[in-house]
Amino acid sequence: MKKIFSVLVLIFICQATFAQALQLKGHILTATKQPIEFANVILRKSDSTFVTGGMTDMKGKFSMEHLEKGIYNLQISSLGYQTKNLEIRDFNKDVDLGNIEIDSAAVALNEVVVTGAKVINEADRKILLPTSKQMKAATNGFNLLQKLNLKRIQVDVLRNTISASGGGEVQLRINGVKSSIQEVMSLRPEDILRIEHHDDPGLKYGGAEAVIDYITRRKESGGFLAFDFTDSPHVPFGDNSVTAKFNYKKSEFGLFYNGGYREMDHMWRENSETFNFSDGRTLTRLEDGTPDKWARNWHYMQMNYNYQEGQDWFFNATLRTNVNDNPRTNYKSYLYPTNNPSNGVNMTDRSSSWEHIPSLDLYYQRNLKNQQSLVLNIVGTYLDSNSQRYYKEIQGLQTLTDIFTNVDGSKYSIIGEGIYEKGFKAGRLSAGVKHTQSYTNNEYTGNSLSLTNMRQSETYVYTEFQGKINKFNYSLGIGGSRSWFNQGGEGYHNYTFRPTASLKYNFNDNSFLRYRGNIYSTAPSLSDLGNIEQSIDSLQIRRGNSNLKPVMSYVNSLNYDITKGIFSGSLFLGHWYYNKPIMEETRVENNKFIRTNDNQKSWQKLNTEMELSINPFKDIFVAKIVTGMSYFDSKGNNYHHTYTNWYMRAEANASYKNWSAFFQMQNHKNNLFGETLEYGENYHLFGIMYKHKQLSLGAMMINPFVDNWKAGSENLNASAPSKNWVYIKETSRLFAIQVSYSFNFGRKYQSSQKRLNNQDTDTGVMSSNKK
Repeated sequence: MKKIFSVLVLIFICQATFAQALQLKGHILTATKQPIEFANVILRKSDSTFVTGGMTDMKGKFSMEHLEKGIYNLQISSLGYQTKNLEIRDFNKDVDLGNIEIDSAAVALNEVVVTGAKVINEADRKILLPTSKQMKAATNGFNLLQKLNLKRIQVDVLRNTISASGGGEVQLRINGVKSSIQEVMSLRPEDILRIEHHDDPGLKYGGAEAVIDYITRRKESGGFLAFDFTDSPHVPFGDNSVTAKFNYKKSEFGLFYNGGYREMDHMWRENSETFNFSDGRTLTRLEDGTPDKWARNWHYMQMNYNYQEGQDWFFNATLRTNVNDNPRTNYKSYLYPTNNPSNGVNMTDRSSSWEHIPSLDLYYQRNLKNQQSLVLNIVGTYLDSNSQRYYKEIQGLQTLTDIFTNVDGSKYSIIGEGIYEKGFKAGRLSAGVKHTQSYTNNEYTGNSLSLTNMRQSETYVYTEFQGKINKFNYSLGIGGSRSWFNQGGEGYHNYTFRPTASLKYNFNDNSFLRYRGNIYSTAPSLSDLGNIEQSIDSLQIRRGNSNLKPVMSYVNSLNYDITKGIFSGSLFLGHWYYNKPIMEETRVENNKFIRTNDNQKSWQKLNTEMELSINPFKDIFVAKIVTGMSYFDSKGNNYHHTYTNWYMRAEANASYKNWSAFFQMQNHKNNLFGETLEYGENYHLFGIMYKHKQLSLGAMMINPFVDNWKAGSENLNASAPSKNWVYIKETSRLFAIQVSYSFNFGRKYQSSQKRLNNQDTDTGVMSSNKK
């Protein structure tokens, strides 16, 4: 009897348990029927007791399991949208709420509900949802990234650059479009839905070390106008931009301008050179510089139009123009032999350059059935350039050396690319093809006359599969490229096999170990291929080499990441091997030292790096320190150099209410390639900002604790070694004021993701500068 009673009780408990295991699901959409990804969904009881919570997936869907009967309140919120509350009565069976529409917020930041750091680890990327404090403290997409504190990503607010610790390319993208740093700086924080960090990019990203993709929303009406100004009151130093966008139904019109300027009155060079002649003579001479002028300014303009037909297709047309003007780089020095200082010369080395690069970008994306998509992109670019250099050595009233070089360059290129993707339950398959064709004509006049006509093309085809099995993420890719170059009947025709592989093991949501390996080829730059010769000074000549061949590169890395409470760390080990790399070579001919490039034997780099971050007060304060070691092994056809470099970097970000501040510093991170040892910059800077609604006011100080900024290099060649340092006084204790203001109007909805953007910036002009 007891057994029967026990069985009945057990059956009753099971029935009650399973009866209470109810499900609630739904689909979150905008007013225009667009799915809202990563919206916050919180379920509470009628007395406001928290029950469970989660986020919508890539399609805007959510599901909550194992719920009990009762009365609930469902809260739905997302950055830039109005919070929506739904009361669910008589919840006694599985419920599908179907499509739930939420409206855009008039002022996005007033509706922010994300209060804790949100990082979603996907198979092929990390999805970062900025918190309300981070969004409130930022003025644009660039300094928002600085506050997110990504591992192995360096945000340099001094030079407005974003780089990777491994030294490879960091691609910046907006809604999948490869974009410039200026375009990222034009993004308003309230328009950024999330940032996707691809720390293990696939083949479609062309061998990038990392990809930072800003996913934004777009307006269906109205638009915005924004200004960003950073200027110094005591030094000609500025970086300013204006952004405007207007939306009407399915169309968007955009206009963007960024301009910057630098002008320094106290720049000089110190140089030490030794020349070992073939007849046994040795000459060592020193260069003592006198402060002179350096100036640079740039203008970047962009007009674009795009049309989006729901989630079916998207078209974008962009007209860009980029003007880089370096009107003067003036060096004045006294150049003298160490064994007879009175027998020196007064040296003048002046140079200027100018580039105008307009381009037209046409893009089309089609989303097909069954998780398929097709992307087509074609870009035409024209590069118009001019560079000049004057070099003189004068002793008394006599001119001993007089060199003038003028180069007028023009280049036409077209880049076409297509990508097909197909999603499966096990992962995603992608395949693509990219073709680049260029025609370059450079005319050299002055002391030497020459004309180069170069033709170059490259075709790259690949396929890649990215998937996940339990705790393992993996990707396997196979690619091949055909490279072709011709100049006056000389050149190369080369085929390359380009495989890649990645394997990642997730110990849990907070730690993983990843291996990454790939093989790729790099074509010689057009400036190295030019079959020309230019004088550097009275003893040195720079010469091109049209016989250069593409370089094979083999890269392997191992990375471990962990987050534990307020601490976050990363350990990295990487190895780079270049076979037959294009590196420098110095030859002695007729008592002249010829500086040229050739395919040398090999180049290797072994890098290990440790990164540690601490975030003790959530988003109020975060600090990071990075320390690493790089070992270089450079083997030429007639030289062999090794070098070990230890480096360190530190930064901190703080924010409280409407105030925020930052600090950055880095010691010399040096690099050896060929026979040149480049000494990295040693800098430090800090800044503070106050933000009220759409107005931000801030100040920044660069290198407050040193008298002069400097950067240098050393040439280790046995025949003609040298050491060079350049100093600029104005970039020490440089004070700058930052002002940002934006005016927004209209409603917003998610934008389609444009995935490609190709632009050509290689003019193919050889530099004749000393350094």
